[in-house]
Amino acid sequence: MTAAAGNHVLFTRHEAGVFEPGLFKTAADRNLASGAGDHAGVIHLGGREDLFLEGDDATHVYEVTDGVVCLYRIMPDGNRHILAFRFPGDIVGLCSPATYGYNAQAVGDTRLRRISRAGLERMIDERADFARKLLRMATAELNAMRDHLTCLASKSAEAKVADFLLMLAERSTARAGGAVVVNLPMTRTDIGDYLGLTIETVSRTISKMRRTGVIDLPRTTQVIVRSTDRLAELAGAA
Repeated sequence: MTAAAGNHVLFTRHEAGVFEPGLFKTAADRNLASGAGDHAGVIHLGGREDLFLEGDDATHVYEVTDGVVCLYRIMPDGNRHILAFRFPGDIVGLCSPATYGYNAQAVGDTRLRRISRAGLERMIDERADFARKLLRMATAELNAMRDHLTCLASKSAEAKVADFLLMLAERSTARAGGAVVVNLPMTRTDIGDYLGLTIETVSRTISKMRRTGVIDLPRTTQVIVRSTDRLAELAGAA
């Protein structure tokens, strides 16, 4: 949580271990975890290609190295609910038991490092520092899920969208004349399915933020945040 964010709790930069980039930083780590060559566990997915489906055996965990993955479930009424987005440095499938409890899908072109669960357990047994880091990441992931569920029930539509954009802005290192440049690979439907909003509400809220000068929209896949302070104020509104 940033000081400027006030009541900003829907997202924090600790989500899914964002402060822990590169769980498997060295070739030795990757080889120990995979039991294979340095590149043997690297996989590529195209946009909207599923990584795994709910109910599949949870034989691997995945580290996102490029792109974005959404975790989602299909509800009994057929609607999709996105549980989380995973970004470079984040882990997918970490808290799954014997089977995956959700579907994982690439938002766009995505690259991941695949690590067998057996290899992961071997690293936990052999490396106390790695085990501690993994515990921090798992704790952050669970805390973020809890905060997200809480805020879905208590935040206004504007606050939810602002919080979402603020999270992306906090992750971005791109700047343009003092403003923060945010890549937005997910569609308005993706955002709505994550925030519990209709696509019309998401589009209307983003358009309002543009009219009031909080953001610019040079194209649908990019947002320029003119004022993170103003965005944080909107995110903190009940």
